[in-house]
Amino acid sequence: MNKKTFSKYVKGGLAAFVLLFAAGSVHAEDWEWTIAPYVWASDVGLDLTVNDNTTIGGDAAFKDILDKVDSVFMGHFEGRKGRWGMYLDTIYLDLNDTNSVSVGPGGPILGDLTADVGMKMKLYDAGGFYRLAEPESDVQFDLLAGARYIDVSVDALLTLPGPAMNMVDIRTGPSETDLMLGARAIGKFAERWHWALRGDFSFGGTEGTYNGLASVGYTFGQSGLFTLTAGYRYMSIEMKGQTQRGRPAEADITMSGPLVGFIFNF
Repeated sequence: MNKKTFSKYVKGGLAAFVLLFAAGSVHAEDWEWTIAPYVWASDVGLDLTVNDNTTIGGDAAFKDILDKVDSVFMGHFEGRKGRWGMYLDTIYLDLNDTNSVSVGPGGPILGDLTADVGMKMKLYDAGGFYRLAEPESDVQFDLLAGARYIDVSVDALLTLPGPAMNMVDIRTGPSETDLMLGARAIGKFAERWHWALRGDFSFGGTEGTYNGLASVGYTFGQSGLFTLTAGYRYMSIEMKGQTQRGRPAEADITMSGPLVGFIFNF
C-alpha cells in the first residue's frame, strides 16, 4: 500500500469515526468542553537533505526566531461525554528566513556554503479518546487514536561564493496524513492543581513523528471555569518529499520548549 492510499484510508476512517460519534451523541447531555489557546516557545532544529548527499542544517533558539514569525496560531479543542471524547489540536507557524546556516565546504573554488532558511508548517491532530478509569477518579488514563496532518514547506536560499556568486533556491513542501496513536495520564495533587503527561507517535504518510508533553495546571474561577497551564513539549518530524525541480529531499524537524496555555472549561 503506497502513502497516498494509506492517507486516504486514514482520512476516511477519521471521517467515519466523527460521523458515528456525532450520531450516537445527538441526544447526549452533560458534555464537557475545553478551548485552549496556547503559546509554545519552541526552539527549532532543521536538517534538509537534498539528493541524499547535500545537507542544510541548523538550530534556532526561540529568542532568535521570535522576530522572524510572520504569523502563528496554536490551539486545542476538546469535548468529552462520560468515558468517550474527541479533540482537535492545531499549529500554524510561518517563519521567514529562520536562520543563516552552514551547508558545508564547497571545495577550493566555492569555499564555504551558507543558506538562509525559512519554514511554514501546518499541523492538525484530530481524533478521539477513551478514558480507562471512572471520570471521577483522581488519576485518569486515556487512550488516543486519530489522524495527524502535516504540511511543511521549507525554503533554502543557497549563496555560492566565488566568481559567479550564484544563488540556488531550494523549496520542498511535502504534506502527509498519518495514523496517530498515543496515551495520556491526568491526575490531581491538590484541590485546584493537576498534572498531565502525554505521549504519541504517528506513521504512514511520514517517516514517523513523535510527540511528548508534560504539564501542570491551576484551575480557578466560578465552577472551575478557567485553567492556567504550563509545561514542556517535544516533537520530532521526519518527512520525505522533493524540491521544485523534482530532486528527492528529506526534512528532519525537531521542536522543543516550554508551553503556556489558558483553558476555558464549560
